[in-house]
Amino acid sequence: EMRGESDAMIRAFDLLRRVAPADLSVIVRGETGTGKELAARALHTEGARPSGPFVVVDCGAIQANLVESELFGHERAAFTGADRMRRGAFELASGGTVFLDEVGELPMELQPKLLRVLERREVQRVGGSKPLAVDVRVVAATHRNLPEMVRAGTFREDLFFRLAEFEIVLPPLREREADITMLAEHFLKELASSGGPEATLDESAKIALLSNPWRGNVRELRNALRRAAVLAQDNTVSEDDLMVLNSQLRPSSAPSGPVASLDVDAAVPIKEAREKWNAPLEAQYLRQVMKRFSGNLDEAARHAGLHRKSLQRLLRGHKIELSDFES
Repeated sequence: EMRGESDAMIRAFDLLRRVAPADLSVIVRGETGTGKELAARALHTEGARPSGPFVVVDCGAIQANLVESELFGHERAAFTGADRMRRGAFELASGGTVFLDEVGELPMELQPKLLRVLERREVQRVGGSKPLAVDVRVVAATHRNLPEMVRAGTFREDLFFRLAEFEIVLPPLREREADITMLAEHFLKELASSGGPEATLDESAKIALLSNPWRGNVRELRNALRRAAVLAQDNTVSEDDLMVLNSQLRPSSAPSGPVASLDVDAAVPIKEAREKWNAPLEAQYLRQVMKRFSGNLDEAARHAGLHRKSLQRLLRGHKIELSDFES
């Protein structure tokens, strides 16, 4: 399901094909929305255990006190509320692949336990007394720089080396300009085939697509196209259709006044210059949206067309505190 014609994606596809048959643990690294789970599924379906289960664990979405149970399972009465035995992800994935999404969010106290499972190929349920053998391939994903976390002491070095027998980096969409129009047209066809409107892109839309930094990457592009297709007149998506609910593409987001008043640095590439211009506009947009919804992350994310975690990361990147908007 991954698509791309750019040199960066061709290299990523080649690495996926090469490592898929090998029984190696793989880390897939990339920004949110770049397709890390799709890459993990490709490694599973093209690997040695395609008929086995593919079990996903989102390490960043589980409460810290429940992560151990999610990964390794628990026995009945192991803790308050454990009214029955439960198998964890490693048991459920035995004979297949366990995908540890956002593994950089794994609590430090659980990292040695995960390392033991990877080294011994056996798990022990919370409250259990005997180890259980498991046969799984481990694929992990993260948007974080794990070597930097190792240096900072927030991620175990031995666990990193055990997980990263092979590493694949998925490039952000802004480094894949050759893929943007092709992906946009694919998403429109995908929408039409599922009963949505049949729409095509006009030239103004293609230019607008190439001018956007796509901080949410392929996921953001897909959402933008689905919205625009619904709004399109005569089944033709224009720049105006794309601008609805998308502050990055909205002309009114540009600073007022003559172009000469902008702080332009012609010594850097246009991509870098564009990011410098967009950063303060993005921060202003986020503050206005959060103010509008009184700091409610779920409502603000729905309005902005973003995943909740993506919105949280943007807010952290701009050092915007939720407490500033809570009523």
